Amino acid sequence: MAKAKRTKGARPAKSQSAASTLPRAAKGRRPQYFLDPAVDKLHLMVMALIGELSVSRDRIDTLERLIERHKLFDVAEIEAYVPDAKADGERTARRLAYIRRVMKGITDEVAQVTRDDPALEFEQVVATVAK
Repeated sequence: MAKAKRTKGARPAKSQSAASTLPRAAKGRRPQYFLDPAVDKLHLMVMALIGELSVSRDRIDTLERLIERHKLFDVAEIEAYVPDAKADGERTARRLAYIRRVMKGITDEVAQVTRDDPALEFEQVVATVAK
């Protein structure tokens, strides 16, 4: 078994996993699992949605349990809540970031073909998908 290279002055991380030292973006072509590349892109989008939804559901469950435990307010208030302008703006920004993550496979391909920045605006993503 080969020893891992150490950079000068770097300490070996005992609690870090090997995955935490990998680059954030993989180089090269993605493997194709289905005959139609569009199905692969759709699969990546669905997997991204599954991950996002799973995390969101866990957070909602945590919040509802803490609300009940601490008797902070009636949970029915959640259904009746109307966000103010600031909260609405923050939600819109978060929603757009979420859409960018979900649509990453498509926007990255468009960027590769057109050599544009992959961070497309929402309207550009919708126009690209609609083609």
